[in-house]
Amino acid sequence: MSAWLRSHLLAFTRAAGALFSHPLGSILNLLVIGITAAFPLALWLLVSSLSVISQGISVEPQLSVFMIPSAEAEQVRAIRSALEKDERLQQVQFVAKDEALKKLQSSFGSADLLAGLSENPLPDAFIVQAKDNSPAALEALQKELARFTGVEEVQLDSEWARRLAKITELGQNLFEVVLTMLGAALVLITGNAIRMQILTRKDEIEVAKLIGATDAFIRRPFIHTALLQGLLGGLFAVVIVWGTISHLNPAIEALAQSYGQQFALQTPDLFSAAISCGIVALLCLIGAQIAVSRHLRQYR
Repeated sequence: MSAWLRSHLLAFTRAAGALFSHPLGSILNLLVIGITAAFPLALWLLVSSLSVISQGISVEPQLSVFMIPSAEAEQVRAIRSALEKDERLQQVQFVAKDEALKKLQSSFGSADLLAGLSENPLPDAFIVQAKDNSPAALEALQKELARFTGVEEVQLDSEWARRLAKITELGQNLFEVVLTMLGAALVLITGNAIRMQILTRKDEIEVAKLIGATDAFIRRPFIHTALLQGLLGGLFAVVIVWGTISHLNPAIEALAQSYGQQFALQTPDLFSAAISCGIVALLCLIGAQIAVSRHLRQYR
């Protein structure tokens, strides 16, 4: 067991020495790996950020019934009574225009929204939730409520939340496709880099085979080189994505605040960094294994 550990430690030391003995070429190679791995990591963080928003939003379809601004109290009471008696509705909530104005002022942090206006421009509204959430039933209900006297408009709420959930699902599918394609690219990149190293050490490998070196002995330094390149390349990817998101987040947060919301893209944490480095290292190991195995077949 100690001999096995010593052999792997020696191979890792030689791989690290070879990597750092050519710093410029090594950095360029690591940048290629890092940039390739940065794309799926950035897409995954974007999808995760959108998922947090979609999970925190109720996607239960609701209908917002807006009264005309000049609607009288008697009309509002009549519509409220009709809605509460409608057996198709599960819940009915009345939002007075004064209450809506207070919520709007609270959201924007300003109490001077009525500056220059003689009266509250917001209408009274009802927020209703139907028992049947099928598109056909909701559409029919929307048309029927719009015909009430004093109703100006009926909107189907939460539809945008459903669209956001579908966009998130599309992003997850796109992430899987990008991960597969760039994973294959990493395998090819590493395999080609290891193949070039094998060609430069071809004479050394031939001599080693002549004196009885095993395939595991010849394969070991290339495997450790790929492992080291994968770990460092994954770290490069994390740094690239972290720097990019940190640069973009102030502008994203400012844009969200202008709409009275709080939103920022997630940056890589310790878990995502470890997963990224592990996956990149595994893909590089696969590429190195394929390249070395193809070359060793020449000596059989």
